[in-house]
Amino acid sequence: MKISIIFVTSRKAVMEVEDFGIWNTEEAYEILIDENLWSRSDKAVETIEGLKPDTLYQVRVRTESGAEAETEFRTEKESVTLNVKRFNAAGDGVHDDTAAIQAAIMACPPDGRVYIPEGVYKVTSLFLKSSICIDIDQKAVLSGITERKDIPVLPGMIQSYDEKSDYNLGTWEGNPLDCFASMITGIGVSDVVITGGGTLDGSASWDNWWEDDRAKIIAFRPRMIFLNNCTNVTVHGLTVQNSPAWNLHPYFSSRIRFIGLSIKNPWDSPNTDGMDPESVDGLEVVGVHFSVGDDCIAVKSGKYYMGHTYKRPSQNLEIRQCYMESGHGAVTIGSEMAGGVKNLHVSKCIFSNTDRGLRVKTRRGRGKTRWWRGSVLKISPWTM
Repeated sequence: MKISIIFVTSRKAVMEVEDFGIWNTEEAYEILIDENLWSRSDKAVETIEGLKPDTLYQVRVRTESGAEAETEFRTEKESVTLNVKRFNAAGDGVHDDTAAIQAAIMACPPDGRVYIPEGVYKVTSLFLKSSICIDIDQKAVLSGITERKDIPVLPGMIQSYDEKSDYNLGTWEGNPLDCFASMITGIGVSDVVITGGGTLDGSASWDNWWEDDRAKIIAFRPRMIFLNNCTNVTVHGLTVQNSPAWNLHPYFSSRIRFIGLSIKNPWDSPNTDGMDPESVDGLEVVGVHFSVGDDCIAVKSGKYYMGHTYKRPSQNLEIRQCYMESGHGAVTIGSEMAGGVKNLHVSKCIFSNTDRGLRVKTRRGRGKTRWWRGSVLKISPWTM
């Protein structure tokens, strides 16, 4: 048994127990922080909370049978915490709290923390900015407003002034098309953490987003988290549920991490993939539970225009210690993969009650370009 600290913020850390089981460990274990009992667990990926900024901690785990491992870590520095309640967020499940939370995000200085305490916060779309941490309390819910007229639209393609290049914001199934901004939207940001045990609830149902699911009504359906041309973003610890469409959509981004999440959508909800990395370079997915209405993870790189114009494959993808159930495919490649897929590594995952474990899909007429042939896929042992 070995333990590694794989992620640290100013107030929490994530520990991975290595070579001691898949998803759950072979034995339950105790976690001691500075030799004080912190908790017991049987998870291969566990979060340690309630820490202080810029502090060195010793962590040791031990089992009843005598297995032990230890390491140490230092929490990150924190410049300031901004509580969204002080920015007039109500958290009563009635008022639209979008502007108040957005004000806290925009006012947050580098290395600062935006804290969303217990409550239900009605929101449309929140836009990220660089070098901040958003911490959502485990008793906090961001609840999606579903009125289309109230939600911003991301235009699919905007031509530059000199007409020599394009600026792409919105996307829908591999094409540059108008889409609604997601509940959490990042455009060109870097060094961002979204953490906490709270919930992002898209409030989608057959009465709103899922009815006429193929239709463009003002714009195409939003995701829950959309990261467009972002770098070094980590999303940790949240429950993401009832998404209008795909749940997590990193797009033309690099160094993206999803750790310890729970992604939940009803089995019959349309196009509610758990995660769709599209033209992403450097993705780590660890300790995530998926139960969705479509593919758990679908790796993409655009349809004809995006794939052939930008030639940006999805590459260097690491998926491990995840539990995937009730999806069409556990790990899927395609469709919309004209830019290619390279260096995908899946290990120590459980595929339970999915239609397929590994799924490679395309459509007639695709794959004629030689650009993406010769991609590398590595699958390590998993359990079915």
